Amino acid sequence: MNKSSYSILSIDDDPIILKVLEDLVTRAGYHSMTTTSGEEALHLAVDRKFAVIIADHNMPDMMGSELLSRIARIQPSASRILITGIKSLDIVTSAVNSGEIFRFVTKPWISAEMIATLHNAVQRYELIESNRSLEKTTQELNERLSAANLQLERQLKELEAGKKEIDLSHEALKTNFSRSLELCQRILTTFNPLLGEQAKAATGICQLMAQTHYFNEEQKHVLDVSARLYDIGLTAVPHGFMSAVQNNSEDMSPELKTVFLNHTIHGQTLASFVDLLKPVGETIRAHHERFDGTGFPDGLAGEMIPWTARCLAVVVYYVTCGLPQEQAVDRILEQSGTAFDPDATRLFLKCAQATPLPRLVREVMVDELDVGMQLASGIYSPTGVLLVAEGYHLDENTIAKIRNYNSSSTLLRQLLVYC
Repeated sequence: MNKSSYSILSIDDDPIILKVLEDLVTRAGYHSMTTTSGEEALHLAVDRKFAVIIADHNMPDMMGSELLSRIARIQPSASRILITGIKSLDIVTSAVNSGEIFRFVTKPWISAEMIATLHNAVQRYELIESNRSLEKTTQELNERLSAANLQLERQLKELEAGKKEIDLSHEALKTNFSRSLELCQRILTTFNPLLGEQAKAATGICQLMAQTHYFNEEQKHVLDVSARLYDIGLTAVPHGFMSAVQNNSEDMSPELKTVFLNHTIHGQTLASFVDLLKPVGETIRAHHERFDGTGFPDGLAGEMIPWTARCLAVVVYYVTCGLPQEQAVDRILEQSGTAFDPDATRLFLKCAQATPLPRLVREVMVDELDVGMQLASGIYSPTGVLLVAEGYHLDENTIAKIRNYNSSSTLLRQLLVYC
């Protein structure tokens, strides 16, 4: 800071000494103010800031040490200098102690020493003011830091609470998603147990394939979900015609043929209610496309067919063709490059040859029930009461009970047995 910006106040009842002090202060480069009255000096100290205050010890209205002591309470940073002609040590000590004096100067003084004293006093003032400013800044920074820490703590708590909410929501979504998939599989199994068994077998194979490095995380999810839901569109086929559809009978009516050819499109629509991920629906829609472009519903060929759909196509053929395992694999190899993507075929053979095929199921009439047959689905009463559990091997007694019950209260469900 420029020297002239510092003000020094001199108080003495002798105008001549005041004039000398004013000249010294001005020569030292500081702004000078003077007064002969202690009371006026106190008023000036209230209204204006001083770096140094010089007071004579003996004044008519107030002793210099008392004046400086009172000014110290108004401007604690100001350096205070007491001048006097009295050289008694006791008086000097008392004056210094009562007025918190920076320097004690006796009359007469040497000008050079007085100017040096003024410089030292101003430097002291600068240090004190600098320290006060630093303390104030430090305090403000500490307060701001404390406030910021509190705000950060609140935000961290909010983030933690938000994360817990998100985690709970995520878990709830995962649970709901799993339940939705399970519900779809149950619907498929209830509609046709063979479709349910085939979907389970396909899911197991696709999960093995997805464990390889040929799929990214999204593709693994897509392949898994698509394997569970690929035939959900077949629920649009009337119950009595599923056998013809599953055997790909050539004598299917045009209407039934249309329903069958569109079942992958229906499956894509239904799957969108379970999983919003677009590739899941696209994979289900394309799992009957052929590598040579002669499949349905869109006639896609080669790499235009999604990779997950090309893999699913091989698996679906394997679990639905109705052939023994070795024959099914031979047929897949024969059609590699035409019906199936050769890479998908190789991956399938690498992962799935040890996977058993689902057991075949057929529908029978009540009169066709025979001893030793194993039920592929439970038999229920019209009110939903389980009469005979799935997997039960029929004996004469059970068959008789089923026929007696059917004669008095018709069974509404299909009778399905393992082949």
